[in-house]
Amino acid sequence: MSGQNTFWVQYQIEASDPDDAQFKATQISIEQSVEMPPDVVPASSIHNIAEVQNLEQVDDHYWQVDDHYWNVTIHFNTHLVDGDPTQFINVLFGNISLQPWCKLIDADSNYISGLLNGPYFGIKGIRQLVKVQKRALSCAVIKPIGSSAVELAEMAFQFTQGGIDIIKDDHGLTNQKSAPFEDRVKKCLEAIRKGEQISGKKTLYFPNITTAPTQIIAQYKKAVRLGVDGVLAAPQLVGLETIHELSKLGDVPIMAHPTFSGSYLVNQSGIDPVFYFGKLIRAFGADAIIYPNADGRFSFSTETCKAINRSCQTPIKSIKPAFSAPGGGVKLNTIPGLVEQYGDDIIFLIGGSLYKHPEGLRIATQKFQQALRIHEE
Repeated sequence: MSGQNTFWVQYQIEASDPDDAQFKATQISIEQSVEMPPDVVPASSIHNIAEVQNLEQVDDHYWQVDDHYWNVTIHFNTHLVDGDPTQFINVLFGNISLQPWCKLIDADSNYISGLLNGPYFGIKGIRQLVKVQKRALSCAVIKPIGSSAVELAEMAFQFTQGGIDIIKDDHGLTNQKSAPFEDRVKKCLEAIRKGEQISGKKTLYFPNITTAPTQIIAQYKKAVRLGVDGVLAAPQLVGLETIHELSKLGDVPIMAHPTFSGSYLVNQSGIDPVFYFGKLIRAFGADAIIYPNADGRFSFSTETCKAINRSCQTPIKSIKPAFSAPGGGVKLNTIPGLVEQYGDDIIFLIGGSLYKHPEGLRIATQKFQQALRIHEE
């Protein structure tokens, strides 16, 4: 099975020997396609049985214990998906995700680019909005939950005076009574526009619109109507297809937050974070993708972070490159080294070190911006 009516998916499996590897590879191909013993599959569906190809033992693996590991490429009939993005996820990593010996590591870029639209704005579009064409961008976070809309707006004002590029809501800010969504957005936008008059530069505001899937489109449209520059949403809470639908509206860029994705990404089995952040979430429409940075309290290795960045920036036919946005472990004194390692097409999320700065948010932000502007020249 190969050709224009198929797409490939790559997995890594833990197996005791070649026979066990072949058995598990075959199990994936059946479980993720017809999901029944091949000898009882009706004749009309035989062609839907996925085909195992390129099973090879590898030394480079995701497991902490040195054992025996294989990469396997499996070809699936496109009829299994028939243009449905949610079903695509089900075929990629459905029931087989329950097996502790299987990890999803990649999928067919050509097929993905035909199925999904990718970011509406991407790196170039966000740069046009914030009017910064060369350097890495900065992003501050207004928090914590329990703060009033007035208090959050004051934080936004201080960040904007300091020249921050982007301000986002903390992902825990939703529609709590302490700072209801509409009131918070209005007050923060007013504060940011006022702060821009002092800083002389553009600052983008991305409020958190994460809510029930039945309400999120309305929340998005309300945010756009109020005048926001972008939105924050959590794909694992609202669903990947929801991000795809929001992206197709095309009013403002979408920043994706990784909350609730940990069990998929930090265990030995699950999903390769480079594929998840750099290809999958991006293909479903995220313009900027937050991930846990090395040296933060939730972190990947530096090499994994670099690979995520490269994946976000790698062209995939019609799918635009997206900003990767490392969060955690970003401090004023680490910015030069991070820019050297990660490059310019990055949004650096910085939180605690700005709030801890003895001279306050405005001065801390100015120093953050100065560290980034050195690399703009």
